[in-house]
Amino acid sequence: MKKLLVFCGFLIFGLASSFAQQQLLDEAEASKEADNYQLSLDILSQIDTNSLSIPQKARFYYLQSANHKFKKEDSDAYPLLLKARKLYTELDSLEKVATINLELFQVVRNIGSEHLNYNEYIDAYLDYHLSQNDSENLRKAYIRIAANFARNAVPDSAIGYFRKALYIAKEDKDSLAEAHMLSNIGVIYMEFTPRKDSAYYYLTLSRPLFQKFGSINHQKNNYLNFGSLNKKLGNYDEAIFNYLKADSLLNLQKDYKLSRKQFLYDLIAKTYELDEQPAKALEYYKLTQAYQDSLNLQEQEKAIYDIQTKYEVQKKENENLQLKQSRFWLISGVILLVLLLIATYLVYRNRMAKKQLEIKQSALEKNQLEKQLKDQELAGLDAMIEGQEKERKRIANDLHDNLGGLLATLKLHFHNLKTKTDRLRDEQDELFKATNSLLDETYQQVRNYAHQRNAGLKTSEGLVPSIKNFASKVSVGNNLVVQVEDHDMEGRLENSVEITIFRIVQELITNVIKHAQASEIIVHLTSFEDHINIMVEDNGKGFDPSIIKDNDGMGLASIIKRVEHLGGNVDIDSQSGSGTTVILNIPRT
Repeated sequence: MKKLLVFCGFLIFGLASSFAQQQLLDEAEASKEADNYQLSLDILSQIDTNSLSIPQKARFYYLQSANHKFKKEDSDAYPLLLKARKLYTELDSLEKVATINLELFQVVRNIGSEHLNYNEYIDAYLDYHLSQNDSENLRKAYIRIAANFARNAVPDSAIGYFRKALYIAKEDKDSLAEAHMLSNIGVIYMEFTPRKDSAYYYLTLSRPLFQKFGSINHQKNNYLNFGSLNKKLGNYDEAIFNYLKADSLLNLQKDYKLSRKQFLYDLIAKTYELDEQPAKALEYYKLTQAYQDSLNLQEQEKAIYDIQTKYEVQKKENENLQLKQSRFWLISGVILLVLLLIATYLVYRNRMAKKQLEIKQSALEKNQLEKQLKDQELAGLDAMIEGQEKERKRIANDLHDNLGGLLATLKLHFHNLKTKTDRLRDEQDELFKATNSLLDETYQQVRNYAHQRNAGLKTSEGLVPSIKNFASKVSVGNNLVVQVEDHDMEGRLENSVEITIFRIVQELITNVIKHAQASEIIVHLTSFEDHINIMVEDNGKGFDPSIIKDNDGMGLASIIKRVEHLGGNVDIDSQSGSGTTVILNIPRT
């Protein structure tokens, strides 16, 4: 009995100490949330880390790192984040670990040391979200990474991750998210690259989607972006038009912030000044100043209100502290009961875990069998594609070596026959000329067809270089520009997959040249964890996708069937006069 009392005494003393440390952690976090970072650090300095539990210690290091990070002290935040991550990993708090990996990526980028690699933190952050099978959270993860690259003026990486988020939004049929991604890509092109035409393209795509949802704020921001884009392009009349449209939408919003009006009128004034309209510029500069004066008055009133609020909050906190102290002993008794319940629960959970493990083992064996069957099916498909490529090359060689040779010999005999004829009437002479011209044209077409059928992907080069090489040849020969942009395509794919992708891209570009009357084609190749995304865009005359025929063996219908046979899908977006976008998703294996 005496030992039990001693044990309870130590337990209650430990609980009291832990309760006091928890109070300090709560006060430090409240100060951080109120943007008082130095006060938060001062409170944390009063804590004895030796008396903290592992969850409290993890929270302690994380709060310290957050305060240093907000104070722009990234070198101090970095080691604290590493300590917090280690402790949260021990606690199996994987979501918190993922959040810390994102913050480590931000901090390492800000430090800029060549000895620190931020890619490992991005990979770990994405691995967690990929493992959760939650498309919305994965999309948000891509957006956070893209935003960090944008803040650090790395446009290619930012656009790459925004494209991945755009793909998920389309897969989820989330039109509002799709509009935001299109708008984000347009803004990156506008602010960080010389490709203002691409900015205009993506902002234009986002406008009808924003209008569909009827959000005044989203439509207002779209007009602001168009205004800024036209301002950069020197189209000042168009820029002012869009700014004024944004102003009219802002007037429809209830309780809008005065700072938004001030910001908008300052943009309009500067645009009028660039357009050499001093009277209008002065008018809007006066409006800007008027809203600034109103803002200053609001800030003074807010400061007085904040002082009153802080007094009331402090009074309330004192009352809460007294209430907490009176409840402490009651809580201690409840904790002892909870500990007993937890022990019972842990025994029960252990038994259930063993049962779940047996179920998972059975499912794993079933999955392995299904995988073996799938591998056999894929091996057969690879053999079929390899056979098709060999047959393609054999036919090309036969055309060139056999039929081409026969046509050349026939032409030689025809020439000898004409030479040995002494006198020809006019009609016969015309017949000889026409026949000779037809032979020349037939021979040249056989040579061209043989070369084209035998041209394509070179195994030693790989997929991306082969497509770029083909695009370069097409650009020169067809009076149009073909651009190829790849994202995360450094690794090689299976040979059969690379051949299939190359043939599909080759046929899509050929279709554009034949039918679209386009001056620009952009091919995007993006590698994801389990599939390849291909996007082929052109600025041609467009068409109605509903007219695609199922029996069109050499056109888009054939491409759709090939992709579906590989377990992928095809999305065609085209309207008459608005160009065409073909999006393909092909599994990696």
